[in-house]
Amino acid sequence: MQRAVKLSVAALSVLAALAFLPALADAQPRLLESTPKEGAKLGRPPQVMLLCFNEPIAAATPNDYSLTLARAGGATVPVTATPVRGNTCLEARANWPEDATGSYALSWRVRQQQGGQALSGTLTFSIAPPSPPDVLRLALITIAAVGGAALLALVLTLFRHSIGFEPHRPPAETESESLVGHH
Repeated sequence: MQRAVKLSVAALSVLAALAFLPALADAQPRLLESTPKEGAKLGRPPQVMLLCFNEPIAAATPNDYSLTLARAGGATVPVTATPVRGNTCLEARANWPEDATGSYALSWRVRQQQGGQALSGTLTFSIAPPSPPDVLRLALITIAAVGGAALLALVLTLFRHSIGFEPHRPPAETESESLVGHH
């Protein structure tokens, strides 16, 4: 009997330990969402970049977190970060260059508010202005539509003539008939 109790206690201990494993796995902060998204292709520079984590990050001093925004080729873009939403997100604003087109990497380093474990990562995105409409293509589509409508009208007119269908027109009045009732 005592052996059964000991086995039961051991089994319950193992189950309890397994129940706490997910909590231990989440002990490190991780990125939940970002704006812009990883690999995004933007038409213009974002006014605000947002990195949100699964738990509050340390934000007592700016040394608790850091952000670096770099263009392809290595030039950095000045960026300021502010913890928001109960310190679960970092809101970043960049001082974009006049010509902001190109590829960017937003690298970050944060520390867990409780426990101090660190997380770092990089988010990449690109900025390219939207391409202007293809005027030649639009003109060709318009010409094709107008030409198609004219060809259809011609085919229908010829078909109407081939089957002998002519609209009924009132008989033409002669000049003497039109003056009869106007005295």
